Amino acid sequence: MTLSSDGKYVDWSSTLAMTAVIVKGGPGANVYRYDPPATSDTGLHAPPNQKGNIPNVSHVTFCFQYRLSVSKTAETRYTRQYFWEIQKTGDQTELTLSDGQVFPVNYQVRVGVTGYEERDFAVSGTITIQNNTPITFVVQSVSDVVTPDIAASVNCGPLPHTLAPGGSLTCTYSASLPDKTNRTNTATVTYVRQGQDWVRTASATAPVTFGDPTTLVDNQVSATDDRYGPLGTVSAGEAPKTFTYTLEVGPYACQAQDMHHAFTNTATLTTNTTGTVMSSSWTVTVRVPACPTGCTLTQGYWKTHTEYGPAKPRDATWDLIGEDTTFFLSNQSYYRVLWTPPSGGNPYYQMAHQYIAAKLNVLKGAYAPPEVQAAIAWAENQFFNLYPPSYNFGKSLTNQARSYAGILGQYNEGKIGPGHCSE
Repeated sequence: MTLSSDGKYVDWSSTLAMTAVIVKGGPGANVYRYDPPATSDTGLHAPPNQKGNIPNVSHVTFCFQYRLSVSKTAETRYTRQYFWEIQKTGDQTELTLSDGQVFPVNYQVRVGVTGYEERDFAVSGTITIQNNTPITFVVQSVSDVVTPDIAASVNCGPLPHTLAPGGSLTCTYSASLPDKTNRTNTATVTYVRQGQDWVRTASATAPVTFGDPTTLVDNQVSATDDRYGPLGTVSAGEAPKTFTYTLEVGPYACQAQDMHHAFTNTATLTTNTTGTVMSSSWTVTVRVPACPTGCTLTQGYWKTHTEYGPAKPRDATWDLIGEDTTFFLSNQSYYRVLWTPPSGGNPYYQMAHQYIAAKLNVLKGAYAPPEVQAAIAWAENQFFNLYPPSYNFGKSLTNQARSYAGILGQYNEGKIGPGHCSE
């Protein structure tokens, strides 16, 4: 307590909450009441005398009452539900395949989150009322309000409830909220001293603040492909995520007329909570030329689709020749001849590369027009059966070989004849 220098005013503070302070001076006294109890005040004085002057303070009396203490907790909760999308794409939309041919198609499946919804905002907790006094009180009612005016549902058991010295009462409460705005939660307790009717109140507050969601809905999905199988799982924190894989399209058997096939496969995601299913499909249209016509493949295809790879699978047409069979007078296998570069423009290897590819295309079922048949016959009867790779070819023979090699190259590339297969 501090008295002003002129002795007329009192300032006070205390660690104990006061219900009243009586300031006396002269014949009268002022009674300052506090509800709820206060721990400080300033400018207190005695009543003015008849002349209107404030007399000096003579006595100060501090009054306090035993009161119940109240404390509370506030725990927030809300739900976040995620929404997803799936998109499947492939690097091919149309293919032309020969009888029995397979073709690798590369796929991508992208799984992502399109957004989320937050809902079911709520706060709940406990209200603890303790009697730390030597007298008995009776709790009459307990209320709880979240700002600005949201009343919570409170459960304290039967009321009124008598609290003996040292006793306590714990209540629970809960309230639904419109959003996750930060708020203040206040509990108010009304009570009386046992045997009296003077109603007193005590309160406690707690902040209502929201953090991460307490319930997650559809926060993870599993992805599968109906032809490839399981792709994996994706959580909301990982999205978007892309899966890549390859599927072999084919083989299809040729028929008496051109055939068209739709190779469709579907990627599907399933959410982990609600079981929501979403799908995305990709279709490759496949043309298989009629058996008497077929289609052709380049020397690059035949080089790589042998038993030595590297492309998979091996083309079984090689069984009709044999990769390791000696190529005419070369002392090399067909496979080795295909992989020998025509150094210095060697017409032997230039012709050999196109001849081997054309021969295999014909064996695989591709139609060979007359000029192609003539080129193959010339190569076999007037070139490879007569000369080895090291022969000193003259200008005329070189030009003739390159001319026939050009015809076979156009055939293999689909520029003449039945057309080119997809590679």
